[in-house]
Amino acid sequence: MFCKICEVSSSELHFGIVSCRSCAAFFRRYVNSPKQLKKCNCEAERAPCRYCRMKMCVKNGMMITKVQQKRDHNLPRAGRNFIETAQIALRNNDRTLNALSNYRILAKEREVVHKSSSSEQINYFEYTSIAIVDSRILWKKLEKTFLELQDLNDLDKLNLFSNFYPKWTFFESAIFAVEKKSDVHTFFAPNGKPAKQISKFYKDCMIGKSMKDIDVYRIFEPYWKSYYVHVAYPLFELKFDQMELMALLALMLLDPGYTNISEKCSEMCHRMRKVIQRELRGYYLENNKPTDRMLKVFEALLLMEKTDRWLQEEVQMCEMYNVQADEEFRRMVLVRKI
Repeated sequence: MFCKICEVSSSELHFGIVSCRSCAAFFRRYVNSPKQLKKCNCEAERAPCRYCRMKMCVKNGMMITKVQQKRDHNLPRAGRNFIETAQIALRNNDRTLNALSNYRILAKEREVVHKSSSSEQINYFEYTSIAIVDSRILWKKLEKTFLELQDLNDLDKLNLFSNFYPKWTFFESAIFAVEKKSDVHTFFAPNGKPAKQISKFYKDCMIGKSMKDIDVYRIFEPYWKSYYVHVAYPLFELKFDQMELMALLALMLLDPGYTNISEKCSEMCHRMRKVIQRELRGYYLENNKPTDRMLKVFEALLLMEKTDRWLQEEVQMCEMYNVQADEEFRRMVLVRKI
């Protein structure tokens, strides 16, 4: 990744574009400075002068509206946590805001791609087929949000996304349940369609001899109960806002702990996770939210780690009982992660 201003490497997203920390710091200082140059001063200063460097920043896409206003340097009052009262300029939320913007665009694209009624109930095969179509749309949005993903090799991209996406479908189903104010016992596909009742969800796409409802419940209901108890209910109680949900998306995706990704990919995940955590903390401070909500975010991540095992077991059970599933989805879930 190269800075669009000075073209040095090791750059990140700042104020709307990829830039190095030095150019980002200059842009922030200049915007907040009471003494801004009105014309080129390259003869007196080292070229490019501050005026010309600022013009380069704006021309290449840096946005003044993303710079936080300079704060007063008041001392913290006694009895309060210093980190919550120190009057320092907080880091911007470019990554998380960009994720939220692209997620909203994703919602509109889903309406075009998945044209049928969202109220129509679906079976297991339809769910896995919808998920695969949706996964391709989501990946494009993730690459636009986290530009570092574009520098990974194809195998790292595949494995990183395969680690993330099946868990994300569970997480997003819980989000839909909260947004729609529906019963958390309803499971939703990525396009917002609700699943059929447990017996029909699996029986309607079984190949060969059908099973009795009581047997379907005996085999598959434990996976649904795990989802309700360990994902849907807790997320409903935690009541994350949209910025927190986008931070969770990023942290869930950028997991450096899997052994099927390269060292380069793992290092990128470590670096990007630090950026997202800084942005989230800054968001809490900027909006007078308690910073201990960070612990709730990590709690949600731990909850989602449990879903890998359930998903793999469910897919294997479906194979055993001839429940038809999209083959690409099956491979994604069963990819060796550890």
